[in-house]
Amino acid sequence: MSKSIHGLKIRTNNQQLHPILDLWSRVPNMELKGAIYAVYFNYESDFTGDYDLLVGNETAKFEETILLNDGNYLEIPVKTASPSGVDEAWQKIWRDAKINQVRTYQTDFEYYAEDGSIKIFLSI
Repeated sequence: MSKSIHGLKIRTNNQQLHPILDLWSRVPNMELKGAIYAVYFNYESDFTGDYDLLVGNETAKFEETILLNDGNYLEIPVKTASPSGVDEAWQKIWRDAKINQVRTYQTDFEYYAEDGSIKIFLSI
């Protein structure tokens, strides 16, 4: 089932950490209730190019919206539920040639569950 995720959006790339950190610093003031999504979409190319990043959830009251469609996703559990754990998971993804061969770079997302667990979903 598709989900509409509403939140704040930036255009960035993986070489620019500051805009990503700035976006995440705004999350506490967004007053999000429930699970949070960090959605990566509108890729210029692959993980080395520009992309849009929207952070929010299904109930947020923001104009920016992305539709998460049903599809084929590779689910990557984040072992340590922390910013460094998420970074470590992405570093492993980017180094994994097999994963990068099947990625479609349509819509990827991080899912921050209410129980504190984090999973990364890659479109394949």
